[in-house]
Amino acid sequence: MISLARESRGLSQTELSKVISISQGKLSKVEKGEQTIGDDILYKLAQVLEYPLQFFYQPTPSSPVSHLYYRKRITISNKIISKMEANIKIFRQNIDALMNSIELPNLNIPFCDPNVETPEQIARKARLKLNIGKGPVENLVNTLEKNGIVIVTTDLFNEKTDAVSTISDNGTHIIYLNERMPQDRQRFSLAHELGHLIMHFRFNSDPSFIEKEADRFASEFLMPENEIKSSLRNLTFNKLSDLKRYWKVSMRALVRRARDLGSISQNDYRNFQIGFSKRGLNKSEPIPVPKEIPFVIKEVVKLHITELNYSIEDLAKFINLNVREFQQRFIRETNPKLKIV
Repeated sequence: MISLARESRGLSQTELSKVISISQGKLSKVEKGEQTIGDDILYKLAQVLEYPLQFFYQPTPSSPVSHLYYRKRITISNKIISKMEANIKIFRQNIDALMNSIELPNLNIPFCDPNVETPEQIARKARLKLNIGKGPVENLVNTLEKNGIVIVTTDLFNEKTDAVSTISDNGTHIIYLNERMPQDRQRFSLAHELGHLIMHFRFNSDPSFIEKEADRFASEFLMPENEIKSSLRNLTFNKLSDLKRYWKVSMRALVRRARDLGSISQNDYRNFQIGFSKRGLNKSEPIPVPKEIPFVIKEVVKLHITELNYSIEDLAKFINLNVREFQQRFIRETNPKLKIV
């Protein structure tokens, strides 16, 4: 837990050992369980890392952050990856603690082997299972949360990781969305991670295909071929704007879908990419997609306060966070008017 706390604050062993005035070698042995630590050093650690003492006495989270291959697509520093993963593990442990008193909706997604069925076939099964009719998925966040998946919008400390899917020690399926991403990109990332949960957590897949399979799933899930293909012919930027409003996905995703379905040529696709660049649309597009706000964690915190008579201080202590961090993590989204002390 000392290692987890240190990584969650983005500190190396060398950096932390200097602050608490012990050798890096000793800190390394402490983190490996090869050496004990005195109360005075533990108090310093708690103060510097801004966690209550009880935080360090929790069982270490055992479940991996995500499926086996997800790290292979991340091209950021190991320090940032460690910070992101440590915060996800701690947040996930917080969620497990809070969920112990609350009954979540039953998990209602299919689990399908991409070695047996295509990602497109699996996406159509998922739409059917989630009772999604023809046309766009109106509110993907609410749809998934009503079917047992917890959605968390949070900072993932970089702009290259759109989202991460994970299963907690208690079996809760969670998708973390990077709040740095625009809403249209978040929706595709959410569908992509749903594809991972359905296809890759229970079945082995070729590592070189796994991200493409999730992208194919997301494309069919959000933009079914038999409904969208004809409207992707003779594309213009004005037409892309109308399609974005209707399907609630980015213009870039629509152009990629048009190419993959053969509605436009590779040359047309390349010209659209040049057009995106000239118009300055590579990072931010016009026509914002309506924001989708997760509700499960908000309701869980609300129920603890209103029905189970917990105070904010009680809840922070219960999940082993300082009050300020509990408020930053849970209360801002629950009630933006609550003052952070």
